[in-house]
Amino acid sequence: MVKVRSVKLDDLPVVAEMMHHALDPFYGGDHRAHAKRIVETAARGTRDRKGHFSAAQLMYVAEEEGQIIGILNFVVKHQGTLKISPLIVHESARGRGVSRMLLQRMERYAKKYRIRQIYCTVSAKNKIALDYFLAHGFVRAGMASGHYRADTDEVMLYKIVEHAGVFSQERIVSVLPLSEEDKPQVRHLVVSRLSPYFEGVDERWVDALFAGYKRRDTRDPNEKYKLILVAKSPDGTVLGIAAATPKKGEPIKLMPLIAEDIQVFSALVAELPSFLREYGHKLYTHTVPTSVEVETLQHHGWQIEAMMPEAYKRGVITQQWSLIMEEKVMKTMRVKRQYFNAIMAGTKPLEARVGYDSIKRIRKGDNIRLESERLSGVVQVVDVRVYKTFADMLQHEKAGHIVPDDPAGALQVLLRIYPPEKEQLGVYIFEFKVLKGIGNRR
Repeated sequence: MVKVRSVKLDDLPVVAEMMHHALDPFYGGDHRAHAKRIVETAARGTRDRKGHFSAAQLMYVAEEEGQIIGILNFVVKHQGTLKISPLIVHESARGRGVSRMLLQRMERYAKKYRIRQIYCTVSAKNKIALDYFLAHGFVRAGMASGHYRADTDEVMLYKIVEHAGVFSQERIVSVLPLSEEDKPQVRHLVVSRLSPYFEGVDERWVDALFAGYKRRDTRDPNEKYKLILVAKSPDGTVLGIAAATPKKGEPIKLMPLIAEDIQVFSALVAELPSFLREYGHKLYTHTVPTSVEVETLQHHGWQIEAMMPEAYKRGVITQQWSLIMEEKVMKTMRVKRQYFNAIMAGTKPLEARVGYDSIKRIRKGDNIRLESERLSGVVQVVDVRVYKTFADMLQHEKAGHIVPDDPAGALQVLLRIYPPEKEQLGVYIFEFKVLKGIGNRR
């Protein structure tokens, strides 16, 4: 039986050899000397007197029949963050959940002491460790060339522990092509959100944006045509905008890419590839992002390409972010947290939607990426069934398979999400089979 406990001074010889064996192929330096320092610090009271930003240092070991098979050392920073350095499991014990046990012990500590972010670095050559962290909710922050060894790049990773309530009130958001009635709201949102950071964004700029949208059917990059998507609430309020300009060579510039809050921004970023892949191979945007927008972009695989001081306005640094889209983009469907959990647990095999064009394109056999906050998973569409109304649909489908927490009130729940004019688009029922959970990205 595997047990996790705090490190003791007597563990030093074994820990030192494990660290030397595991780290020497990827990092320079004396790993046995490093082991001595961190074991002695953790075993003698956790206070790190040498780390400039360090508040505490702890180490756990996983033990089986008296033998140490795994170690996890982490440093708590004064800024409320936590760095893993290192996480090692003996080759003979890999694939048995030892890493997960160590991480769970650390995460309990992080929750107790309200740590807001966990981070680490992993050698780009250490594919096993890199894949493990990415599969367990860590996000790529970037790459440092020749960082700990001249011939090796280092991947920087992090995981947000808590988002200070930004997802506490889940919004219902639909991403749709621009319609005529959206234009006044779009005009106001663009000017109010962009003009503080981009000179020249005014009423005439928005007129040019709408004129480009009228040329969208030309599909000629020389015409500088636009594709405009809006994120809307059920009552028709425009909450976010993404305007895309396909370019020669098939990159697609997004300008603007703006939203009222991070939930709306996440909805746009998640769904843009599904809408735009047929127009090009790469998305890029010029933006001045907030910290949570940066985390959202990185969560969805975007990378920063350039920092451009005063490119659009004096005193403002504009950033260029980009996403290389896969040849075949998996469709994305966003669901509320409780419904996501129920789908992945198998207690909600059915999902109800109305017949937007993007919904009508989903076919039996398609794989769908489900997203909720920073959770994601993959399901397969087993069947698609279409009805005229929600009431008609509930005559044929089990309400508990659609709204498992309130089957008796399923009709009222669905009508609150989709008002009558949306219901008229037709009701689509998707039957799902869970393929895999990707993990918690928070």
